[in-house]
Amino acid sequence: MHSIEITFLLLCYILTLIIGQDANANIPAELLATALNHVRSSNQSDINTETTIQSLLGGDVYTLYKVAKDMNSSGDVMNSIQIWHNLADGDAHHIQSMVSLGFAYSEQDKKQSVKYFVQAGEDGPHQASLFNAGRMFVEMNDLAPGLAYIRKSVTFGNSNDDVRRSSPKLTQQFTKAYHDLSRMAQDAAKEMGLQGISDIFMYANIDDFPKDGSKEATLWDLTLQSLQEYFEMKEQQPQQQKDMQLKLENAKEDLIELQKSKGMSDLQEVLLSRLMAHIEGMMTMMDEL
Repeated sequence: MHSIEITFLLLCYILTLIIGQDANANIPAELLATALNHVRSSNQSDINTETTIQSLLGGDVYTLYKVAKDMNSSGDVMNSIQIWHNLADGDAHHIQSMVSLGFAYSEQDKKQSVKYFVQAGEDGPHQASLFNAGRMFVEMNDLAPGLAYIRKSVTFGNSNDDVRRSSPKLTQQFTKAYHDLSRMAQDAAKEMGLQGISDIFMYANIDDFPKDGSKEATLWDLTLQSLQEYFEMKEQQPQQQKDMQLKLENAKEDLIELQKSKGMSDLQEVLLSRLMAHIEGMMTMMDEL
């Protein structure tokens, strides 16, 4: 009997799509049938069942999401994920479905997990998803974006637009996680190359140091610029030894000034010390030529 009812309801749903009545989300008929069957076989009261079915047929995004969540808990993982994909990737652009996909892929497909956590975190914006994006990057041994997204989850409430969406309790937890990761990164920084230092430095301070447009930010940019020009000359004009030496001296001079700044985190100090060691090593090699 239920199968006849479901078939009839699906015909109504398809007719609705053909006529062009507004629907919040368009789900493939076969997938919708699975969701309807799940609702029919659940332990809801008759009133709740009928209300849920009507909401499903109307394409109600939240109802589809909730039914998919219940399906997932009941073991129908594949179909629940397909529904979440329809809601997250389609016109509904449903943030909570993106979050669910982030968790669904977190063990087996970390790149997909990161994709949906980042999307939910950025588009929501969604504080916990920003943290989970960072956590997944760290699990993938990609420290720079890991530090960046966890830091972003901590500073989430700093914006007037986001302050109402932030959770003080989560912010406290994420702040501790950021500091724990920063301490771990200090050990990694001691063996870090130039690119790694460059990638991490701006995310290595929870208090937004150096601030855009500040003297310290200018010194950092000048240091990187001199190093970039050095490597370009080394590749294209290796005979220009004096000019290459001058680029390294400029980088060292700006870096020394930057190291005098107040407000740097412990991680930033370690990063700059490692960068200075790289520069001095390159200068020594040039002196030996």
